[in-house]
Amino acid sequence: MIKTKQKLVVLATTLVLGCGLTVGSAPAFAEVNDFSSHRSLSSVEKEEQQPFTGYLISIDDIYMIVADTPTKEEALSYKDDWWELALQNKILKVPVSSDDAYEVGDKLNVYADAMTNSIPPIAIAPIIEKISE
Repeated sequence: MIKTKQKLVVLATTLVLGCGLTVGSAPAFAEVNDFSSHRSLSSVEKEEQQPFTGYLISIDDIYMIVADTPTKEEALSYKDDWWELALQNKILKVPVSSDDAYEVGDKLNVYADAMTNSIPPIAIAPIIEKISE
């Protein structure tokens, strides 16, 4: 008789917990799905294409470093130590493509579809224009 009562209690507890978890979690899942359909959770911060204008101070096989300074001389003075400008949000890393033909000292407008949320930000899908001075 005790075993029958124990089985009945276990069965009732299982049903109550099972139904409670299933019914209670359904709205939460619906809310999460609704939220994700309206907002993209991404590691990049989407922005309108606004130009980042600056001087090219460094280039390697992966990135170009563009510094937003008033003069070319000032930009080039940060060539080997640009982190001070990065902390002021005046540096942009731009991915290098195989057909880029830019040189250190060139003044550039960089239009990006998005930028990473990092220091310094990295341009995503950039369009680069060389500015002749």
